[in-house]
Amino acid sequence: MTIDPQEIGKRLREQRETTKTETSSLNEQLALTDVKIDEYDELINKIDRKIPPLIDPINQKIRLVQQAYLDRISHGCRSDLTWTQVETREYRYYNRNNRPSVTYEVTKDPNTFRFLGFYGPKFYKFPKNMDYSANVVETIDKADANVGSNALILLDDDAETLAGFTTGRLSGIKTGDFITDSLDSPTVFLAGAGTSVTGFGLTDYAAYNYPVSGFCTTGDNKLYADQKIGFITSFSIGDEVYASPDKAGLGIVAAGTTITGFGTAVGITSIFDNETGITTAVEVVYDFATLSNVVTNSIDPQIGTSFYVGVVSAYYFAELSAQPSAPGINSSFIVVRPGNLEDIEFESSKNPVDPVEIGIARGANIGKGHKLELTNNGDPDIIAKWREILDQPEPLVGAGRVEYYVGTTSWPTISVRGADGDVTTTHASLGQRLVISGIGSITAAIGYTGNPPGGNIPNDCGTYDQAIVDAEDEMNNIIQQNVPKINHYINGADSLRSLRNDDETTAWGYLQAIGYNNAKASKQIKQAEAVEDFDWDDILNSN
Repeated sequence: MTIDPQEIGKRLREQRETTKTETSSLNEQLALTDVKIDEYDELINKIDRKIPPLIDPINQKIRLVQQAYLDRISHGCRSDLTWTQVETREYRYYNRNNRPSVTYEVTKDPNTFRFLGFYGPKFYKFPKNMDYSANVVETIDKADANVGSNALILLDDDAETLAGFTTGRLSGIKTGDFITDSLDSPTVFLAGAGTSVTGFGLTDYAAYNYPVSGFCTTGDNKLYADQKIGFITSFSIGDEVYASPDKAGLGIVAAGTTITGFGTAVGITSIFDNETGITTAVEVVYDFATLSNVVTNSIDPQIGTSFYVGVVSAYYFAELSAQPSAPGINSSFIVVRPGNLEDIEFESSKNPVDPVEIGIARGANIGKGHKLELTNNGDPDIIAKWREILDQPEPLVGAGRVEYYVGTTSWPTISVRGADGDVTTTHASLGQRLVISGIGSITAAIGYTGNPPGGNIPNDCGTYDQAIVDAEDEMNNIIQQNVPKINHYINGADSLRSLRNDDETTAWGYLQAIGYNNAKASKQIKQAEAVEDFDWDDILNSN
């Protein structure tokens, strides 16, 4: 057997073309799946956009609560400061026992610290919850798809613009777009068949059929009009003739039969007189149309039948890469524009559900994620990655918070004993420190007073107390009012998110397969070139 390395290269190139065909089919299915995802996206986005207008008033009231507490502190009605022991040391002295040293610092009082978490819709987003770049760019309201033809005849009023022969719209149809009659259950253009637009043109086509009544004779190429319905002479040479409105011949005229001319003929017909009961034979003049094909079945002149004449005019059409599986006459079609995935490099082992991205759904993140939940946990307003699949603890993510202090009626002081033994007491300020040790005589001490700096507690503190009560009541009222509505919208989008999540799993699988095929096709062409460019003469001529 003679080995031909060039045949190996040829086979590799053929395999590459097969791989590219598979990729094209995968790309179509990905595009159609992504369009369904986009439909869910649109509905989910509309629902999710209902949430921020309900959350914002809550968070505004939360800020007012914080401000009410801050105002009470700043007015001198309460203190948010306290002495805190921050350090303890022991000093070792020669021939003496160790002596302790304690450091105190004025800090915010942790015992009166409070916070209120802002409300926010927290999303959880898998890697597969992504945009796969396909979009519905047009809807063709009316077109004809005929079995055995690669032409999709555009019958829309703006067909010229749809096909790109005139300008006036942003999208139109472009080469590479996919055509389908249904995203869920296509029958005319089956999913995966790779039915894409390859070009555009103008063609003569009989888009509309009109009924006429007539008769014919086997072996003759004439269709005679009995003038019961319509007039054959009203049509034109080149118009098509059918035996049924769906353009089927039904054994009377062959498919593709056209009118080639017109004429008249004299014939005999019988007229029955109901009053006399006498049948009389009379001469009549019949209009007829000559046909491009002979008639295959006779129709009695006394009975007649309905024929259909298709009026041929010039129509714009989109040339398709494949023929329809079933006819679609006067049907609507969807134009899907896929993403540019020809050169995509996608790691086939990439996990579609790891890591999980977590954040607050606002701005560009509205509608994102496979799950949405309302939170007011007070955790930082950040976006974080979560390796849930590794059982890692969920990162602390929330909508942020406001902080404040309830306060006390005790203000920290510092007392200093002078050289004369007199003690001076003053209010201690935030961050001030005092070191108290057992070495030598104690000249300073920490303490508290019931009066704020500058004097006594103001007489109008009751007003500030009431402002806090009012602010908290308003906050709780708006929470009770809006939170059920927010949860209603979140729950309403749950089923849509679940459906989208399922389709995203499918789309991710297509994307993985496309990435694998692209890598495979690239390898095949390199292998083919390597085999073809290798000097085989020395190898093949050796023993």
